Amino acid sequence: MKNSLTILFALCMVFVANAQTYTGKVQDGSGLPISYANVIAKNNTDSTTLKSTITDESGTFNISVESANPFYIEINYLGFKTKKIKPTQTDLGIIKLETGDIELNAVEAVSRKKLIEQKADRMVFNVENSVMANGGTALDVLKKTPGVNVEKENIAIIGKGSVRVLINDRIVQLSGEDLVNYLSTMASDDIKNIEVITTPPSKYDAEGDSGLINIVLKETRKNSWNNQVRTSYIQGTYPIFNLGNTFNYNHNKLKVTASLDGRKGYDYHYLTSKVYYPNETWYDEINIKEKEDYISGRLGIDYDLTPKATLGILYSGRISDPDNFSYGTTHISDLAGGKRQVNNSGETDELTGTHSFNVHYIQKLDTLGRKLSMDLDYFTFNKDQDRVFGSKNAIDYLTRANNKANQAVDNYSARVDMEHPFSWANMSYGAKFTRTQTDSKTQYFNLISGTPILDPKQTDDFKYTEDISALYWDIAKSFGEKWQAKFGLRLENTKTEGYSKTYNQTDKRNYNKLFPTAYVSYTATPNHMFNFSYSKRINRPSFWALNPFRWYVNANSYMVGNPSLQPQINNNFELKYIYKNKFITELFTHFRNDGSGQLITVDAAKNQIVYGRENFYKGVNYGVKQTALYNPFKWWNTTSQLTAFKLDAKYINNIDLGTPILSGWSYQFYTNQTFLLNAKGTTQLEATYYYQAPAKSTFAEVSSVQSLNLGMKMQFLNRDLQLSVSVNDILKTSTPEVTVNTNNIKQVYNQYNDNRYVKVGLSYKFGNKKIRVQERDLGNEDELNRVN
Repeated sequence: MKNSLTILFALCMVFVANAQTYTGKVQDGSGLPISYANVIAKNNTDSTTLKSTITDESGTFNISVESANPFYIEINYLGFKTKKIKPTQTDLGIIKLETGDIELNAVEAVSRKKLIEQKADRMVFNVENSVMANGGTALDVLKKTPGVNVEKENIAIIGKGSVRVLINDRIVQLSGEDLVNYLSTMASDDIKNIEVITTPPSKYDAEGDSGLINIVLKETRKNSWNNQVRTSYIQGTYPIFNLGNTFNYNHNKLKVTASLDGRKGYDYHYLTSKVYYPNETWYDEINIKEKEDYISGRLGIDYDLTPKATLGILYSGRISDPDNFSYGTTHISDLAGGKRQVNNSGETDELTGTHSFNVHYIQKLDTLGRKLSMDLDYFTFNKDQDRVFGSKNAIDYLTRANNKANQAVDNYSARVDMEHPFSWANMSYGAKFTRTQTDSKTQYFNLISGTPILDPKQTDDFKYTEDISALYWDIAKSFGEKWQAKFGLRLENTKTEGYSKTYNQTDKRNYNKLFPTAYVSYTATPNHMFNFSYSKRINRPSFWALNPFRWYVNANSYMVGNPSLQPQINNNFELKYIYKNKFITELFTHFRNDGSGQLITVDAAKNQIVYGRENFYKGVNYGVKQTALYNPFKWWNTTSQLTAFKLDAKYINNIDLGTPILSGWSYQFYTNQTFLLNAKGTTQLEATYYYQAPAKSTFAEVSSVQSLNLGMKMQFLNRDLQLSVSVNDILKTSTPEVTVNTNNIKQVYNQYNDNRYVKVGLSYKFGNKKIRVQERDLGNEDELNRVN
C-alpha cells in the first residue's frame, strides 16, 4: 500500500508539473484584436487535441495544457492563415495572423458565436445565428440589426444619421429607393454577418454621415465544392415566393462562386396624409399594389497565377420589374361643413437593371505582409418609368397625365491599395479615381383632352458628370500590451458639372476635402477596455436629388431635385467603455454642417405639396448607448441595447418654414432572446422586440413604434437541411405617424409597408464542405450607393 501511494504521489507530481497555463493576444496585420479565434493545443506526434479555447473580445486567451509529451499551439480564424507555435515560455505575447485562405482541417469549432460581437472599430451582427434572417433578403437582415434603422428609403444608425452600405468592404453605389430595391434582391442565406462601422479607416471612401454598414458574405471553401438550394414563402397581404441557389468551387488554383436568385409576388403599401389648409382639410388614402418580381445573379472567378499572385473577375447584376397600381380617395371638408371627394388612381410601368463588372489583381510582395491590390470597375444602371395618373370627381377627370422618366448611370473607377507593415508599425496607403456620368430624362404629357400634349415646362433632360480623385494613408501601432492607436488621412478632390436643358442651367463645382480619422484603445485590465475615436465624413447628394425634374405622386403632390444641393459634412466623436466583454457603454457626438434632407413645402393657393431637397440646417447630434450581452444559461443567449439621443439644430441659408426646428430627447430599446431547445443546438427559438419612443427631429414629430417578432429554426441531416418559420411585426405596430408643420400648415403622414407577415424558409446544402476562402466584391460600390 505504501509503495502504491508513493507511485500515485509521484504520478500526481508529474501531472501537476506538466500542467501549464499559456497566455497571448491575437491580432491582425493592422494591430487590431481578433475576437473568437480558435486556440488549440495539439500533440506533436499525432496532432490529437489536448485542450481548446477561443480568444475574447480583446483577442486575449488563456489555455491550460496538461501533457507529458511535446505539443504545439495552433491558432486559426476564418480569412487568416493558421499559425502554429511551439511554446518556450508561458507568455506568448502578441501573435499576428496573416490574411489568406485557411485549412479547415485545422479548424475545430470550440464555441458558438454570440449574436453580437463588439470589436475594436465595429459592432458585428452574426446573421448565421439569427432565426429571423433565414429565407429572406439583405434588407430583412438590416431591419433586424441592432442599432440600425431602415425607414422608407433611408438606412441609418439609431440616433446618429445615415450610412453607406458596403458588400465585402466595397461600397454599393446606390442610394434611396434603388439601394433598398437592390438589397431586396440579395438572399439573406448568403450573408455571414453585418458589420456596423462607426469609425471607418481612411482606406474607405469618406461617404456616409455616421459611418458604414458592411455586409459580409459567406465564404467559399478550399479544396472542395458545395451547393445550397433555398426557397421561402412569405404571406403578407399578398403572397411572395423566393427561389435561389449558390454554388462554390475552390480547388488548387481556381476559385468559382455563382449565385442566382429570383422572386415572384406582390407587396402592399397603405399611405395616408392629412393636410390642414387655411380653408379646407384634405385627407388622402392611397393603396398601392407593387410587383416584387426580380432576378439577380453573381459570378466570381479567381485564379492563382503564382503562390503570391491572384487575378480575378466578378460580375453582379439584377433586373427588376416593380410595376405598381395605386388607387385612393381624397376627402375634402371645408370650414362651413361642406364635404366632397376626389378619386385618384395611377399605374406605373417600370423596368430597372444594374450590371457591375470588376477585374482585380493581388500581389504578395514578401513574407512580411506587404501586399499590392489593384481594381478596375465598371457599372451601369438604367431605370425606365412610365406613369399614368389622374383624379376625378363623380362626373369627370380633374387631372389626367402621363409622366415618363429614364435615368442612366455609367461609372468607371480604378483603385490601388498597398499594405506595408514595418517592425515598428503597420502602414497602408493607396489611391482611387472615379468618374460617374448620369443622363436623366423626364417628360410630362397632359391627357385631359384625350390626346397627349407635351408640357415643355415640366419636361427636362439633365446631364451630370462627377470626378472624384482620392489619396489615403493609415498607420496602426501598439504601445505595449495596453495601448493601441490608429491614425489616417484621406484627401478627396471632387469636380462636378450638371446641365439642365429645360432651364438652360449649368452648375459646376471643384472642391478639396481632408478627412482625418483617429482611434485610440486602452486596455486597463482584461475586464476594462476604453476606446476613443474621431472621424470626419461627407454625405454627397444622390444623383437623383440633384435632378430638377418633377415626378408626380398624384395630381396634388410631386417630388423634385435640387442641382444646387451641397454635400453634408459631419465630425463624429465616440467614447466606449467595455466591461468584461458583456456591457458596452458608448457616448457619441456628431457636429453636422450643411445638413440636408427632404423639405416639404405647401402651396395653399393651389392646394399642392412639393417634396424638395435643401441644405436647411446645421446642428449637433449627441447621445448614449448601452449594450448588454448576457447568457443566463448555455441554452439561453440574450442581447439588449438601449440608445438615447437628441438633435439640436438651427436653420441656415435664409430658410424659415414658419416654425422653429424641433428638438427633444428620444430613445430606442432593443432585445433579442435566443433559446437552444436541444443539446445539439439544432432547434432554436428566437424572440426580438424593439420600442422606439416619440421623437422630434428638425421639423417632424414622429410617434412611438414597436415591433415583436418570433421565429424558430430546425436543422436536420447533419445540419444540411434547414427549416425556419418566423412571424414579423405580430402586433402590427411598427409604422410611425409623422407630423410636420411648414408654412403654418399642419400635415400628418403615415405609411404602412406590409410589415406584418409570416415567412417559411427551407434550404438544403450538399457537397464537400471542408474549407472556406474569402470572397471579393466590386471596387466601385461607392457610386452605386448614390444612384436613385
